[in-house]
Amino acid sequence: MNTKRVLLILLITVVILASVTVVSAGLFDGLFKEEQKDNVIEIDGITFNTTNVTKFKLEEKDNGEYTDTYWYVDENDTGYNVHIFNATGKVDKSDFKTVAMPAYKERYDNQPTQTVNGVVLYVQTATSGEHVGEPRYAAFVQNNDLSVIVDFSSPDPNETAKMASTLKFK
Repeated sequence: MNTKRVLLILLITVVILASVTVVSAGLFDGLFKEEQKDNVIEIDGITFNTTNVTKFKLEEKDNGEYTDTYWYVDENDTGYNVHIFNATGKVDKSDFKTVAMPAYKERYDNQPTQTVNGVVLYVQTATSGEHVGEPRYAAFVQNNDLSVIVDFSSPDPNETAKMASTLKFK
């Protein structure tokens, strides 16, 4: 092989490796379109991710006989909601799992569902507030060890699935 051919092959190899390195390092991320970043939301002992909401505000709190219930809405009132039902210390863990959860799930039994990214979503319609009649997608996550149910609802099925799938209990 002549020297020019070897140098040309070496130059092409270096260019390919440099291109792969630049792309994998993320240097071109967001160059052609703005990339949305996840917002990590922390409220009442839980964290979860959203793309479209940066902050939730406590709308209502109810200290009931069987559960403390917290209703959160996004601060811009775009239809994103988080409801936390905390039965810690109010209901025995076995009763939570065998009585409270089946009773809670019953409210969703006759609603249509769809699955997004492995999360079962219940298709609903907003029944109160200024979003009445608009579609809503709800999902709930239960933690039997903590006796807590977290219920998510939003107008975007992908966002509801993201909130539910990224939920972490502190």
